[in-house]
Amino acid sequence: MQAWGEAIAAARPRVVAALAARFRDLDLAEDAFSDAAAAALVSWPQQVPRDAGAWLWRAALRRALDARRRAVVREKAVLDAPAPEPTPEDLLMAADEPIPDERLRLIFVCCHPALAAEARAALTLKIVCGLSTERLARAFLVAEPAMLQRITRAKKKIAAAGVPFEVPGAGAWPERLESVLTTLEVAYAQAYEDAALASDAARFAPEVLRLSGLLAELMPDEPEVLGLAALVRFAEARRPARLDDTGAMVPPDQQETALWRGDLIAQGAALMARAAKVGRSGP
Repeated sequence: MQAWGEAIAAARPRVVAALAARFRDLDLAEDAFSDAAAAALVSWPQQVPRDAGAWLWRAALRRALDARRRAVVREKAVLDAPAPEPTPEDLLMAADEPIPDERLRLIFVCCHPALAAEARAALTLKIVCGLSTERLARAFLVAEPAMLQRITRAKKKIAAAGVPFEVPGAGAWPERLESVLTTLEVAYAQAYEDAALASDAARFAPEVLRLSGLLAELMPDEPEVLGLAALVRFAEARRPARLDDTGAMVPPDQQETALWRGDLIAQGAALMARAAKVGRSGP
């Protein structure tokens, strides 16, 4: 059961992001994945399939299409909805990476300036990272009902405003950048709290490493992007030395520095050097 849960949790961000990008409906994406996950627990009696992500994508896609067709029937349509044209997601199903990585796109969608600033990061962490409302409320120091209301309002705003599910042109990035970086920072903080990487937030550590590095490539002249990417690498470099043999936390000044990851430290130092050359600073 633990393996099932880990496989489902690992696949969730990719599948939900791909569904949201295809159907332009955040609630539909979440509901379809939940249905697929429930079906997986029934259909995987002995072991997790070789490619759990692909299995969940196909199951969730079928459920999303069924939901759309039922909606057409409820609206008294005469004909069923036509079969959708093949998409890049469908064409990649047989490849090694069957689910397109749409997370960066979805992060930019959820950080749209039409949304209230306090809702952007919370919505992104809920949709893209799958953080529970309870964990989000704790991270943002608000009551759980207030956080739920904040996320619900943000979803409705995206639907009502017709926010396009695409990465905006580079000229529109600055107005969303602070929310994007806040999202990555909070996501990484959830993983950093768990020194042993034993909780459901463990997957955020490598994911934020990857996404922050990708942003640094896309925005090489933005010191805030470079600074966050460096910060995450410096912090993650110390992980091997954060626990002693009994599992107890070790303060930074008592850690065995030989255990620190030199590759991440070098990457962080290079990013900081690049940021310093830009000559601008921020939060």
